[in-house]
Amino acid sequence: MISMRRSFVRSLVIAVVAFAILFGGEFLLEWWRLGFPGVDALDWDGVNNAKLVDLMSPIARAYNNVLAMLLATIGLAIPLTANMHTPTLIDVFLRDRINRVVLSFMALGAAHVLWVDFIIGPKFAPMWAIRVAVYMALLGWAILIPYFFYVVRFLDPARVISRLSQELVHLLDEVVAGKRDPVAAQEAVSERLDQIGTIVLKSLDRSDREVAREGVWALKQLLDKYADRKAQLPASWFPVDRADFVGFSAEALAMLSEDRTWFEMKCLLQMMLGYQVALTKASDTVSAFSDANRVIATAAALREDEAALRLGIRVFNNFLREAAKTKNVHALYDVYHQYRVLARDLTKRPDLLREIAGHFIYYSESARQNGIAFAPQMVAFDLGYIVRRAYEAGCVAADELLERTLALPHRRGEEVYPMVVKAKLMLGGFLVGNAHASAAALVRANLGDVDGRMIESSTRDLLAADRAFFEVTDRQVNLEYVPPERRAPLQQFATSLNGGNGG
Repeated sequence: MISMRRSFVRSLVIAVVAFAILFGGEFLLEWWRLGFPGVDALDWDGVNNAKLVDLMSPIARAYNNVLAMLLATIGLAIPLTANMHTPTLIDVFLRDRINRVVLSFMALGAAHVLWVDFIIGPKFAPMWAIRVAVYMALLGWAILIPYFFYVVRFLDPARVISRLSQELVHLLDEVVAGKRDPVAAQEAVSERLDQIGTIVLKSLDRSDREVAREGVWALKQLLDKYADRKAQLPASWFPVDRADFVGFSAEALAMLSEDRTWFEMKCLLQMMLGYQVALTKASDTVSAFSDANRVIATAAALREDEAALRLGIRVFNNFLREAAKTKNVHALYDVYHQYRVLARDLTKRPDLLREIAGHFIYYSESARQNGIAFAPQMVAFDLGYIVRRAYEAGCVAADELLERTLALPHRRGEEVYPMVVKAKLMLGGFLVGNAHASAAALVRANLGDVDGRMIESSTRDLLAADRAFFEVTDRQVNLEYVPPERRAPLQQFATSLNGGNGG
């Protein structure tokens, strides 16, 4: 919004300078051509005052036309755009200082010309008023083109999001400074968050992906700015009631007040609603929601905001449940990826790693029951990734995470799941290569019921897998890809299995 105002001022200055050069140059040329006549030769004062009325009349008509064009443009464009994005656009437009100044200037200029026209008499020529009216008219026409560009840019939903974000941060700063009542500001902040969420929802409904992504990232940035100010906010800022979260139970409201996370919850609720719409309307934007939530949760972990971190984890769980319900494989694939990246950054929090591993398994089984048989097999790779990171970081939960991963079934009756077998082979090779002999022995024992030929073919597939997956995905790296430095330990681990299974 600031850049848009700068652009308006810059274009206005250019227009004024261009007018001055063009009209001033034209006057000087004619003045020179006529031999530099005196001021009396230019003045109708006392000579023919009716001529002054003739001068003012077309200026008044021009002002009326300009006002008509402006009001017609605004009257059509603003409501139509507001209907597409958010009705609040009308309020945002009217709160903007440039809009108020330009419209007031045009109305004042039109009224002023009519007044000057009225007070001119046969023996009364208000020359200063006439000059002011002419110069105001020239300035008004200089403003016209830059202002039309400004209005068109103002209608860009991305700029509306930016404006709402700026207003919200300003409200927070006023609360911190003690210039605004926290309870009243809380309502205004909540309203603007809802408005940003509405823009995201309506953009997704029209498959306007770019605006939706910008809205999601704006929510993430607002959480960053809020985190910088959270410690400075007064205690009266944090309690919430039923009006703030319609439908929440009394216990839920009490928890939000106790955890001081109503702002985080409000932002993440907008993301959750957008995510649900994205699953069916624009599934390629799902990654924007999961990525933003991962960044938000990681930032909360870095600043040791336990309540906000756990809220981010819960949102990931909601994402997984919704993806399973809609049978959206792409969403499930993407959310698990972002979730495991978050887990990688939490290796110093063994309690949370245990919880996340449990969530991985629970929601993969839920997805399987909803018809996505691929989910548990994919989760075997993602859990293996978390286990490897835990061992590398020396996390005390590494052994328990390994046990949970090995508990994933790699067969049901006579049916063997090759992908789960491969995930466990990769894990075994990693443990051998990093001298975790006892842990590798657990993997070896777990795969003891797998036929040697299956072990051999799975190992061959893993060693031959390309780094890039053979389809375009958000991850792009093949789940089965084994880096060159881990291939020899994998082969060694698989050979030991083949020997145990009779080759």
